Amino acid sequence: MSQWAVAVNEIRSGNNDAEEGLYAAVSDCARLRLFQYVDPQAVDDHVQEILLVVLAAIRSGELRDPACLMGFVRTIARRQAALHIRGAIHRRRRLVPVDSTIVRTAPEQSPEARLALQQKVAHVGDVLGKLCARDREILVRFYYHEQDSDQIRREMGLTKTQFRLYKSRALARCNELADRQAEARLQSTRPLRIA
Repeated sequence: MSQWAVAVNEIRSGNNDAEEGLYAAVSDCARLRLFQYVDPQAVDDHVQEILLVVLAAIRSGELRDPACLMGFVRTIARRQAALHIRGAIHRRRRLVPVDSTIVRTAPEQSPEARLALQQKVAHVGDVLGKLCARDREILVRFYYHEQDSDQIRREMGLTKTQFRLYKSRALARCNELADRQAEARLQSTRPLRIA
C-alpha cells in the first residue's frame, strides 16, 4: 500500500495528524503550480481551497484511487489557477481603472476659463444694450442666431444696401463702445499716483 493510500485511509477514519501531513504535502505541491498563474497574495487562499476540496473528496469517498492523490491535487490546483485567471479577466472587463474615471477638464473648461467667458458674454451684452433696437436685432439675428441675411432683410423690411449699412454701422459702434469700456477698465486698475 502506498504512502498516500495510507494517508487517505487515516483521514477517512478521522486522524487529525494525517490531515496535517496532507496539508503539508498539498501546500508544497499546489504552491508550485499556483505561483506560476496566481497573484502571490492569493496563493495561500487558493491552497486552503484546494485542501478543502481534497479533504471533502477523501471523506466522501470520491477519490477513486488513493495512490493518485498528488495527481488529484495537481488537477485541483490547475482548476483553481484557471478559476483565478477567469475571475481576473472578468474583473478587468467589468471594472474601470480608477485613473480613467478622473474627469480631466479641458483648459477652456477650467473655472478661470468659464469666468472669462462669462465676463465676455456680460461685456457683449452691455455693448449690445447700448445699441438701438434695430441694430441690436440685426447683429443678434445674424451673428448669434446665424440667420440668413435674406431672411433678416425680408422680416425686417430692409433692402440689401440698408442691411449691409446698418450691420456695418452697428459693428463699428460695438467696436467703439468696447474700446471705451476697455479704456475705462484699464483706468480703474491703474495704481493712483500721489504727487
